[in-house]
Amino acid sequence: MPNWAIHLIVPLLALLIVIRREDWKYIFLLMPLAVVPDLDTFLTQHRALLHNIFIPVVFLILGWKFYEYRTIFIISAVYFASHVVLDMFGGGVVLFYPFYDRMAFVNASLSIEQPINIIYTFDYGFSEYSSGWKNALGYITDSPGTGGLVFVLLAGICQLYRNKLKRYQ
Repeated sequence: MPNWAIHLIVPLLALLIVIRREDWKYIFLLMPLAVVPDLDTFLTQHRALLHNIFIPVVFLILGWKFYEYRTIFIISAVYFASHVVLDMFGGGVVLFYPFYDRMAFVNASLSIEQPINIIYTFDYGFSEYSSGWKNALGYITDSPGTGGLVFVLLAGICQLYRNKLKRYQ
């Protein structure tokens, strides 16, 4: 499981790459939202109630509805979504809770063996939501770093796209 520092640093770096400098204050003020999903450990079943796709979507809808607060809602959505993505790479989350009770997971690894043999494994899908996860005692895989890299890479691609759009305006 990614620790709280990873859950804070990965979206922070991604947002600092993408968001305009004048909006950086919101990035730092809303940073605690990156660890809020883990509160479901104390409320109910871990990686279900607050580890789903619907919370970031609600933030995006609110940003679309209340245009003057759009930046705040988008940053909030990124913090929640990054937590969900990182935990998908770290064992899985109940992505469509409460409508579907299986854990979505992504397991990726890259290793180099001698002499020059690169082995890349990628597995994804849905698994059983076991009692170990419900009690926050589940097995954690070692691929959250890959999830973090993917998230930062996507933020960089978004920034490149944004810069390209600015050139044409």
